[in-house]
Formats: sequence, structure tokens, C-alpha cells
Amino acid sequence: MGKNAAPVSAPVRPYWSSGSDGSLLRRAASGNLRRMTLRVPEWPARPSRARGVSLALGGGFARGFAHLGVLKVFEQQRIPIAAIAGSSIGSIIGAAYASGVPLARIISVSRSIRFRDFARWRVSRLGLASNQRLGDLILRVLQARTFEDLFIPLAVVATDLGSGEAVEFTRGGLSDAIRASCAFPGLFEPVEIGTRCLVDGGLAAPVPTRAARVLGGGCVVGVSVGVHDGRSGNPSNIFQVVSRAVSAAQKNQAELWEREADLVLRPDVQSIAWDDFASADEAIEAGTAAANLAIPRIQELLARPIASPELHGASEDDAPGTLWLAEVMR
Repeated sequence: MGKNAAPVSAPVRPYWSSGSDGSLLRRAASGNLRRMTLRVPEWPARPSRARGVSLALGGGFARGFAHLGVLKVFEQQRIPIAAIAGSSIGSIIGAAYASGVPLARIISVSRSIRFRDFARWRVSRLGLASNQRLGDLILRVLQARTFEDLFIPLAVVATDLGSGEAVEFTRGGLSDAIRASCAFPGLFEPVEIGTRCLVDGGLAAPVPTRAARVLGGGCVVGVSVGVHDGRSGNPSNIFQVVSRAVSAAQKNQAELWEREADLVLRPDVQSIAWDDFASADEAIEAGTAAANLAIPRIQELLARPIASPELHGASEDDAPGTLWLAEVMR
């Protein structure tokens, strides 16, 4: 295993990647599982944990269908899910699954979904479209109306335009919370809940690992699918400008949310455009590949004793600041 210790400001432990011989870290034919380290001054205290994965599903529009591939593998491998946190499309899929909708039905609905099913063009001072139709879709598909009705604890994350902070919904009605989490700025009008003006959760929490850790679970697994529009070259319209600007900002946030995760999955969905909902199967396959790569490590994480927070990092592999990354490479 090769070790690259390029110096960075402040003490940062080395970045680790798998060697060509596959030693120490598992490799797949088309991807790798590698360990990297982050600058973490103090590991956050863990709540009392139930046995199972606390899953953090990030935003990415059509790319988010990769989350379904991850859930599919978890079901096949009988990986228990203790809690789910979602931003943007991650909140929709997380809510549907947590409400008890069979995964096969969620996949079936996803294959037929199109932009018109959750959005209506309505140019206003605050956006180009309304996602009110998303609320109607949620009511038709979900088997719950409130967070309290869910079978799996869920956090839906939105961004408060007033403070710039993440807002984590864990109680009350699901529909408006999910609409707020999916209100991509510039495209959709903000959603008002109480006194807050809310937009897409991906701005403040691209992958809501903090919310997932607060919910508990044996380990936190983040799934990152990104928000870049999937096209090369210069942007050709205002949405591509906004989405690429948001993507650039999210790249600089990565260390903030990664430090809360035990493992991060990055499905290979970069070729899928944000609005290419017809490519659901391709995204699902990408999620399946990334999850299969990560299963051995997840099983190891879940096999750890449920220890007190101060015992976290007792081994070299799980020391504070250690992150395992499952990434399928082309």
C-alpha cells in the first residue's frame, strides 16, 4: 500500500490509497476502497448507538437514484439501517424508504418520474418554477404523513436563507420539509416554514452526515453523488451556471461533512446530467457497484463493540480523522 504524505497546513495525517497489489486495502476490478485522513481537532461525541448504519443521502437531482442501488445492496446483504438523513433527492428517497414503501416500488416509480411530475414552471422574483407538485407526489407515494409515522428515524435537511445554516427536520409534517430540502435556488422558489425561508439542503449539508450521526447508529455511511450538471465545457444556460457554482462551493465543504462519516460512498454518476431522469437504471447500477465495494468494511464497522465515545479510535484504522472511501473508478 502506497503512502503519500504531502504536507498541508496544520498537522494532517497521511492520505492512504490502495497499492497496485491490493495489499491491506480491498480492491475491486473497477474501483477501490481506500482510507484517507482528515483534519479533525476533536472527534464529535457519539450518541448512544443502536446497532445498524446511519445513512446520509446527499443531493444531486437525477444522480440521486444511485441511492436506490445502495439500499438494494444493503437489503441483499442484510445490512440494518438504524436511521436516515437526507438532503434534496436524498430526503425524498430516504423518506419513502423510512415510511415502509417497498424498495421495488420506489425503484419502479423512479423509472417513470420526470421533471414535470414534481415541478411546474412559474417564473417569479424568487425562482423559475414551483415544486408544489412534489408535495402531491410525496402524498401519493409515501406511506406516512409525519416523521412520527415513520418506521426508521429520519432527518430532512434544508438551508435557511436568513442564517445560511442547515435546518434539520425530525418531527412534524413530511411534505413541506422535503419540498424545502429540494428547493434548488434559482430554479425553485424557496419554501416558507414558520418564519424561515428555506432552500435546498445540499447548500449547507451536501451529504448530511452530521444529522445522521445525531440520529445514532453503529456507524455513519455517507453517499455522495454531487450536483455538477454532468456536461463538459462552458455552461450554456443560467441553471448550469448556478449548479456549477454550487458544486464548486460543495467541493470546498467536503472536509466538513466527511469528518462526521465512518465511510463515504461515491457512485460513478458524473456522466449523468442533473435532469436525466430517464437514466435511473444507470444511476442505480452505479450505486449498487459502490455499495458492493463497501460491504466488507461496513460489516467490520458494525461488528465493533458499541463503545462509549471516548473509546472511538482505539485502533489505527478507526483513529479520529480516519475516513474510509468507497469509490468506483472508470
